[in-house]
Amino acid sequence: MAEREQGGAFGAFLAGFLTGALVGAVAALLFAPRSGEETRRLLQERGIELKTHAEELTTQARSQAEAALMEARRRAEEAAAEARRRAEELRKWLEESRARFEQMMAQR
Repeated sequence: MAEREQGGAFGAFLAGFLTGALVGAVAALLFAPRSGEETRRLLQERGIELKTHAEELTTQARSQAEAALMEARRRAEEAAAEARRRAEELRKWLEESRARFEQMMAQR
């Protein structure tokens, strides 16, 4: 559960970061004293840079999510194996207890 919350927090951070970067870049370019052609060129360059950065962050986020998923699966498999082991121990204990009970009842 905590891992899911961390992933959600990272996703929110990533979205906020990218939105802030985009708004800041556009505002800086629009308010800078440049010609229209130069401003368009800079917007295009910044757009390409932001796209590249977003792709890198997406790749990192995907990698982290896959690692978290693998860890969650490993823990779930360990928990299931432990539950099976304990269930088997309980079954054996119940069989032994039943056998002792029947033996006691037969002696009466």
